[in-house]
Amino acid sequence: MSPERAPAAVAAVAAGVADDAVAATPARFDAAWLGVRLRAMLGALRGRRLCVAYSGGLDSGVLLSALVALRARERFVLRALHVNHRIQPRSAHWARAARLRARKLRVPCKIIDLSVEHSRGQSLEAAAREARYRALAAELACDELLLTAHHQDDQLETVLLALLRGSGVRGLAAMGAVTPWAHTLLLRPLLPVTRTQLEHYARTRRLDWSEDPSNADERFDRNYLRRAVLPLIRQRWPTAAATISRSAAHLAEARWLLEQLARTSLQEAHDGAALRVSVLRRLAMPQRRNAVRQWIAERGLQLPRRVRVLGEPLRGAGQLLEALRRLPFQPLQQAEHIEHLAHGTVDAERDREDRDRESDPDCPEHRRRLQPRAILRVATRGGAVR
Repeated sequence: MSPERAPAAVAAVAAGVADDAVAATPARFDAAWLGVRLRAMLGALRGRRLCVAYSGGLDSGVLLSALVALRARERFVLRALHVNHRIQPRSAHWARAARLRARKLRVPCKIIDLSVEHSRGQSLEAAAREARYRALAAELACDELLLTAHHQDDQLETVLLALLRGSGVRGLAAMGAVTPWAHTLLLRPLLPVTRTQLEHYARTRRLDWSEDPSNADERFDRNYLRRAVLPLIRQRWPTAAATISRSAAHLAEARWLLEQLARTSLQEAHDGAALRVSVLRRLAMPQRRNAVRQWIAERGLQLPRRVRVLGEPLRGAGQLLEALRRLPFQPLQQAEHIEHLAHGTVDAERDREDRDRESDPDCPEHRRRLQPRAILRVATRGGAVR
């Protein structure tokens, strides 16, 4: 799901909450701990509208059960959303089971049926995740908060996978406890809690849940990491999940500082929906990359693994345009993409023959149009690069 700017009130809540994925692991998990945790994240819970992304599995089942135990005392409104991706043969059965369990807890549960399509080069997992978050965002009311059941072990897996993919600060910061998302907030209150603690809660309360057999398929990177690699890591470093979560929190702070620096760098560079290349040239190379990454992220687009255009000298419009066309954008929505450079009124979406003629410095048309300024622009439509 493409991130969008949250309304001012929502953004203010997020700004006032420390990214506390590093919060201490509780001695035990229960509803009382969850209440303290949520109040630390949001303040008073009375009158809040909370919605759980409820898969029907153990993790989200524990979160929903604990919230039900809190609901009467804290007086918030609670409901659940279950997304049926219709990928597994038993998907419909899991959806019915999730609704039945929620009904027993007296929680309204809506089933969202999806048809997941993935583009060439995109994994089915990634396509399903993007479709799921789009669907969840479309169902939420403007004052409703979405809660997911990501826990400390999920954070460990996310950080290690980001390392193996060569991610930068943004990727290694992993999942935040409170994230502005769509038109609201995405909350992950269970990040300090271990999977073992959630299992203990579920078994002592005799909760029922569904098991997705694909979670045992080690052809998927996350499953292989969870089943084959992490047991060895924990055997040697038992507190690995907690310490790596602490590193992720430190990196989240570094990410925030880099974002503030980028916004400062971009103040003079903004020209409507574009950036002035002349201003970017004045920045040191790391600042250029940081500024353009921030600019891309603010438009709700997935960042390229490397902003190659800023790793090359900005000598001429033609070089910059060709470098832009090599950017490895992977849009969150599957759409054809065109990155283009506009020089004054010259639009790089023209055919190549016109572009070649106008890039000739001896061409009067080129001099007339390019002299005012050079503008870097990534065109978007519907939240995706086009």
